[in-house]
Amino acid sequence: MDLLTLFGVLFGGAAIVFGFALEGGHFLTLFQYEAFVIVLGGTLGAVMIQNTWARFFDAVKLLGLAFTRARQVDRKSLSDLLEWGDQAKLNGLLAFESMDVSGIHPFARRGLELLANGVSTAVLEDALQRELDAYARNHMAAARVWQQAGGYAPTFGILGSVLGLIQVTNHILDPAQLGSGIATAFVATLYGLALANLVFLPLYGKLQAQVDSEVRFRRLYLDGLLAISRKESPHTIETRLTGEVRGRAAESLA
Repeated sequence: MDLLTLFGVLFGGAAIVFGFALEGGHFLTLFQYEAFVIVLGGTLGAVMIQNTWARFFDAVKLLGLAFTRARQVDRKSLSDLLEWGDQAKLNGLLAFESMDVSGIHPFARRGLELLANGVSTAVLEDALQRELDAYARNHMAAARVWQQAGGYAPTFGILGSVLGLIQVTNHILDPAQLGSGIATAFVATLYGLALANLVFLPLYGKLQAQVDSEVRFRRLYLDGLLAISRKESPHTIETRLTGEVRGRAAESLA
């Protein structure tokens, strides 16, 4: 589990509140549930209008990805491919029919099933590439819902402030309530900016990176399975993919 996402939100929120307190602000002033309802409800309503129900629920389900560790392209993945290459060299592609596929990544499992069915390399590449493209396309479309939310939130923050100022005008003849009313009204703007820049847009960036890592992970299996389909030797497969494993691992650490 990746707790850095949650820690980042809590740390950023605490920094805002603490900085406000250092300036002499009252802690409870920042907590206005009316403003929160306006900003969050308006933002979610706007993204619902822009998307289908399926896309919106996909975006909600995708949030779990922000709290999981990205798959790393490592030597373990390459070792699995080399082992499959050895089996194909010794027993042919039909050896994959009786292979125990439990614990194998579903994308790789799909490729092994196609190899066991004796499909050509061209058909294998087309099928797996289409599946990979569909995964990237659907998940990035769901992630962009949170990018849209990051664009709408500040606007609804301003809307909340305007509504608050409308209420303030009811007390325009009472200076004692006028100042506190204006301060409360601008909390909505704070909520809009904070939700956009501390939650929605960072979540979009995190999800984008997670999807990209998964695509890289699956592409290693794609390259290896295609090499096995072409009946390349395990040594050739290792030579071809070792540099790729090192390069992708270095990128993930950068």
